[in-house]
Amino acid sequence: MSSHLEIPMMDDEDGANNKIFIGHSFSDENERMEIKSEHIHTQYVYEVTFNWWGMELSPYQAKEMYEESKKGLLQLCEMMDGYLQTGESFLFYTSWMGEESNQREADITFPLQGWFEEGMELRERTLVKFVK
Repeated sequence: MSSHLEIPMMDDEDGANNKIFIGHSFSDENERMEIKSEHIHTQYVYEVTFNWWGMELSPYQAKEMYEESKKGLLQLCEMMDGYLQTGESFLFYTSWMGEESNQREADITFPLQGWFEEGMELRERTLVKFVK
């Protein structure tokens, strides 16, 4: 995401009912700083969850969790489409709590729209750059 773009935080009520939530749900300030220093070197770093749960796409998770993660990531991209200009991007990184400073497993770049393919895998410790 552009280092000059601040996204509004949501309150607790906004994070319910099959929606993405941008705010502090699981992480504390130290964990967010680890992500910022190790993986996303921009001015603004946010925690994003879906139904108060993290988002990853893995064939090893339950189908319901896969579908929720897919829905959340697609909602995030749709929301960011309204903030970004053509050629701009945002970064998405997923990790388990306490593993923020662990080495990344992969770096991937996707277009903001049309990136999802059914059955695809997007595991923890992957840095994704979504480009509009």
